[in-house]
Amino acid sequence: MSKNDRRHFLRQLGTIAGSTLLAPRARSAGLFPALPQGGFKLGAISDGFSEDFEEALRIMKSYGLKWVEIRSIWGIYNMEASRAQIARVKELLGQYDFKVSAVATAFYKCALPGTKPLSGEKDIYPYSGQMDLLERAAERAQAWGTDKLRVFTFWRVAEPEKHYARIAEEMEKAGEFARRVGVRLVIENEGACNVGTGHELARLLKLVRSTNVGANWDVGNGLWLGEVPYPDGYEALEKSRIWHMHVKGAECDAGFKNCRETFADQGQIDLAGQFRALARDGYDGTMSLECEFEAPGLNRQQTNRRSLEGLLKVLAQPKA
Repeated sequence: MSKNDRRHFLRQLGTIAGSTLLAPRARSAGLFPALPQGGFKLGAISDGFSEDFEEALRIMKSYGLKWVEIRSIWGIYNMEASRAQIARVKELLGQYDFKVSAVATAFYKCALPGTKPLSGEKDIYPYSGQMDLLERAAERAQAWGTDKLRVFTFWRVAEPEKHYARIAEEMEKAGEFARRVGVRLVIENEGACNVGTGHELARLLKLVRSTNVGANWDVGNGLWLGEVPYPDGYEALEKSRIWHMHVKGAECDAGFKNCRETFADQGQIDLAGQFRALARDGYDGTMSLECEFEAPGLNRQQTNRRSLEGLLKVLAQPKA
């Protein structure tokens, strides 16, 4: 964002820094619609707005949201939450009238045994502890009223597709456990993992027979690996297996170089076209704003607010 753009943005919203809840004032000024449009089950990852889960829900509610994805709460990853914290989350969900779209996990954000990750990423949880992690994730999902767990495909290696058969076997094993406890797994296309694009996600899912393993389609992540997310990545996917989504803005220099996040209504991702396609295809799953950067002059919460406001504007566009 240039200095001129930033000044224009701050003039529009009325000095965002240090403000409390911008949403009511901005709505009255007509800067974004009062509620998400198009019938989509829109939410956001709560810690983008605040690590204090109650503060995050208050902010999200002020924008008309009713869905939340839970990742980090009160400064800790939700997998490490205490029984008291799990109960407090449940209480706050009822108090603020929110539904949980998905529980974020670090499941299979580790090295597939026998492989060498490209980036040298450290395992968030060791491979030996993955099924225990999945069990804890399922307990949280059940406590918070959702059946979707966001999962991954092991740290990325030089030739990911050579390992898809093994990864599919791992997903089948996890899917069988998930089926027994009544949850579903949504695989995110994440550039640091072996499935990073829509095309890769489609190829892996063709190998996974389990009916409770589907997709968390991230409309931006494929850009970092040279994929045009919409329409190319989206069109590769089996639509009936997309159960959750992440939406964001992103852009790259020529040749998919130096990719970076932007506000949801900026950048090179055709979100308006993506939403029209979702409406055409009858998408009835959930979606979360995922905003993980800080714009110049703004902190993380302010950046998430601005991105959400831009996303709501995009959603307000005609779907025909």
